[in-house]
Amino acid sequence: MKTFIVQLLSTLLLSSSLIKAQDKTDLANYSFEIDNLSDQKFAVLAKERLKNSQFVFIGEQHGVKEVGVFTNAIYNIAQPFGYKTLCIETDAVAAEKIAVMAASKDPISQAKKIHQQFPFAIPFYNNEDDYDLFTNVVKKEGTIWGIDQTFMVQFRLNFDHIIGTTKNNTLKSKLKELKKEADIAYDKAIANKDFNAPYIFKYDKATHNALLALTNNKKELEILNQLWKTKEIYSYNNITKEYYKNNNIRGQLMKHNFLQYYKQAKTQINTPKVIFKLGASHAAKGLTRTNIYDISNMAHELAITNDMHSLHFVVMGITGKTATGNPFTPDPVVEFDNTKQFPKEIQDIIPTISKKYYILDLTPLRNYAYSNYSDAFKKTIFRYDFLVLVNNAEAFKGF
Repeated sequence: MKTFIVQLLSTLLLSSSLIKAQDKTDLANYSFEIDNLSDQKFAVLAKERLKNSQFVFIGEQHGVKEVGVFTNAIYNIAQPFGYKTLCIETDAVAAEKIAVMAASKDPISQAKKIHQQFPFAIPFYNNEDDYDLFTNVVKKEGTIWGIDQTFMVQFRLNFDHIIGTTKNNTLKSKLKELKKEADIAYDKAIANKDFNAPYIFKYDKATHNALLALTNNKKELEILNQLWKTKEIYSYNNITKEYYKNNNIRGQLMKHNFLQYYKQAKTQINTPKVIFKLGASHAAKGLTRTNIYDISNMAHELAITNDMHSLHFVVMGITGKTATGNPFTPDPVVEFDNTKQFPKEIQDIIPTISKKYYILDLTPLRNYAYSNYSDAFKKTIFRYDFLVLVNNAEAFKGF
């Protein structure tokens, strides 16, 4: 009996030590480094995970060139799996204009022309590098969807869009008046460095209703209603300081806008496949850091209902330079160091990273007892499938 008890205790102690050892899985077993995204190690892994997938999310650190490069690489690898659509963080009008410019003989010149006419109207994509991605999508006969709110200084661009496309002379005349007001407001905002000066904050319900009364064209009504929705969203942030509402209503709008595209696409194919390039928080499954269930979570669940799955990357620079996108900053490009923003487990790895890209497969980590992981890392593990870190990130080349 004594021998049996000793053996039993030894077995229990061994099991306990094994469980403890598994509490903190060695991340080196699930990660690798590469200098180029054409590396076969990355391509093979991506292809394996793209099987039976419906949606791919690339959650980005804005202003970093390599995110566009990464998205382009994924778009190319995903072609045999039926991916044609790219979904970006703009409204539908901006996405339509980007697609037209990308299809032109000189996309960069066309994009610069729009930027000069309507500075900062299309945020995140006022740069040359992302047009490598957009032109590639168009060349591969893909489409571009824009599901976000209209940007706060984009009213002038959307007024101009309707002016140039409508056959309704009364609506055209009224919008020309409003565009002049919006031009003046923008100039004032830049001159005074005042975020609250753009026309969005002058656009009121009476003006909105008057415009709606001038048209029965569905597309025009949709553009105008999107303007009012974006005013509501920005008001929660800039005026009433209701930050949860700001994020939650914006998330609901993204879902609504996505479903409009999706329903139309379903008339051609039963399970449309989409690659998303959005801010990192918008690409997370589950409860995001802004405490909402965003478009990515809805798409994740939608894929499951179709007996498929979604794939979620988060791509961040470790150190490097980023474009700020701020018209008031004296330097449009700034240096950054994100090291302390990462969970402790990632901070410990960063000094060992020597190549351009560090890629960590997070999904296997969910299968282990990881009670010793930090709360921040646990959230990362369940929000995303892959963590991609960029060494010495470059700012994209702005217009």
